[in-house]
Amino acid sequence: MTHRHNWSNFKASNMGIDGDTTDGVLSRLHLTSKAETIVLMIGANDILKRTPMHKIQKNYTAILESFSPGQKVYVLSILPVIDYKQTRPINQDILTLNRWLKDKVNRGSMTFVNLHPYFLEGKGLKDDLGIDGLHLSSAGYKLWEKLLKEALKK
Repeated sequence: MTHRHNWSNFKASNMGIDGDTTDGVLSRLHLTSKAETIVLMIGANDILKRTPMHKIQKNYTAILESFSPGQKVYVLSILPVIDYKQTRPINQDILTLNRWLKDKVNRGSMTFVNLHPYFLEGKGLKDDLGIDGLHLSSAGYKLWEKLLKEALKK
């Protein structure tokens, strides 16, 4: 999702890759060594590919532990997907990962940014914020930008 948006308002390098997973991020962590600020949202594709939660958490732990104490790290929650009968287990896994991330990040010096509730309607992604039940519309990206700007100011 990160890859599909122009983040130039943030003067940032967009290292998002469509379809990326925590394994992919692990393989490219060396590219973040000089970054002062890191904003990370990863895990949705792992869940969609039915990667076991313990493996996602293991990868996420390795990712988070790779950052140096001088780096400002913002970990964003995973966003919901559309609420259909067949996507309910996906949304449940997203909630599980988000709870784990919040707990993990709050024990360290990083910041957890919970975007999930702002994109949620009922048990799934708000219709007007998505284009296909998973990826965001321009309104979804505008909301993400607004919330991220607020989080970075703190």
